[in-house]
Amino acid sequence: MIKVSDLSFSYNANDEALRNVSLEIPKGSWVSILGHNGSGKSTLSKLMVGLLSPSSGEIYIDDMLLNDENLSKIRKMIGIVFQNPDNQFVGVTVRHDIAFGLENQNIPHGEMVKKIDHYAKLVGMEDYLSKEPHHLSGGQKQRVAIAGALAMEQDILILDEATSMLDPEGTRDIVALIKRLNKDLKKTIITITHDLSFAAQSDHLIVLKDGELILEGTPKEVFTQEELLKSSHLELPFELSLYNEALKDEKMSKKVLEALWAFNSKM
Repeated sequence: MIKVSDLSFSYNANDEALRNVSLEIPKGSWVSILGHNGSGKSTLSKLMVGLLSPSSGEIYIDDMLLNDENLSKIRKMIGIVFQNPDNQFVGVTVRHDIAFGLENQNIPHGEMVKKIDHYAKLVGMEDYLSKEPHHLSGGQKQRVAIAGALAMEQDILILDEATSMLDPEGTRDIVALIKRLNKDLKKTIITITHDLSFAAQSDHLIVLKDGELILEGTPKEVFTQEELLKSSHLELPFELSLYNEALKDEKMSKKVLEALWAFNSKM
């Protein structure tokens, strides 16, 4: 669905945010892009939706080159929800906010109302349509922002640090919603995060450090590279650190190791 080839980007002559990054994201997958602050992960997300233009390299969305000529077509295929949903709110109520993108597309009023009601219900916000967004909790704001993106009916959804401002319950709710969007609606989901517990539940991980791709694979493959993750300022959750230590001890039961992994995957 997405192919990035030798992608580089600089904010200025002394700040190269990405260097020669190449990766592929399959259609219908949930991929987490991991990295500490300054790793380039948010820059990569902005490049993929055309908010920034690369210094060099290419991005293809569904075999279509991302350039000025194709930008309007590609933006109908891919949406993004930023870390702080307050920065995306433009409507005085939840209903108006979800409607914003639809109004820009000149969707007929009757059809628009159906879409708003449908996607508000999908994210569990149907009872809040008349509420003002700034009165909502962090998790509710994220749900509204996601509903607004979903209403555009794009195939790809990027969530930038979607859980960073949420409590554990809010995080669980967003994870459940992501899984539903991915498995039931077949959306390609890209999550930008530094939270390895959250990322553990995705299909594939991509790790960036100082603008370079240093590691990728399934969560199980990536999380065995504990020293490399630590060098990237990414700390494994306790149970996964214990899992890695157990791998070094042949006497420890394999069932115990698998139970630890299964426990983390359900979190």
